[in-house]
Amino acid sequence: MLTQPIISSKAKGNGGGKMARILVVDDEADIVLLIKKILQSAGHEVIGAGSGEEALERLRGLRPDLILLDIMMPGLDGWETLRQMRGQKGLEDIPVAMLTAKPLTAETAGRRDIEELVDYIEKPFTKETLIQKVNYSIIEDLDRIEREKSRLLSASGDRGMAAAYERAARRERLHRSMVATLKESLSRTEDPGERSKLREAISTGQKTLEGFKSYIEELESLTGKT
Repeated sequence: MLTQPIISSKAKGNGGGKMARILVVDDEADIVLLIKKILQSAGHEVIGAGSGEEALERLRGLRPDLILLDIMMPGLDGWETLRQMRGQKGLEDIPVAMLTAKPLTAETAGRRDIEELVDYIEKPFTKETLIQKVNYSIIEDLDRIEREKSRLLSASGDRGMAAAYERAARRERLHRSMVATLKESLSRTEDPGERSKLREAISTGQKTLEGFKSYIEELESLTGKT
């Protein structure tokens, strides 16, 4: 659960975004610095960590609204950092997006732990695409989900239902984003074997996406939303 609305109206920056506290985890210091500059220019508070170990240490006293996590790091890689994070009290539901040079493959999309993420963002990126992704895709979606979660809780008094909605809505937006990324990969790939895997992953992702959409609509209908 977010401790406060993830979007604050206090700070506006380039791109029309609003402020969130973001932890950036990458073993390349220049990448951390670049991302910090880009997101700070959009009005965000940005904290950097140079490893998975440092990120976990920082999270002992930090509650970010969003974590951007690299996969390929020495020591704890992104997936192991995510696993350890989810095993610690208070860190179970902090939104995490992978921000990595590792392309989203059919195999990666099929990982069980992929659903611990809210997004999978591929490098390279431009200033404009990163701000667009963070501000208007991730942060606004998470804020919308939090508002609807609060509405469901107020209407039903059922914390379990509200929590189930939040989990499903986050996963729905993850699969929506991943299907779009996989389609982009398919358009760039000529290898027949890889194209076959990507088509299968897209089909699976679309079915999963529809399942989450139906479940979310069912939960919302129980409290009178049409």
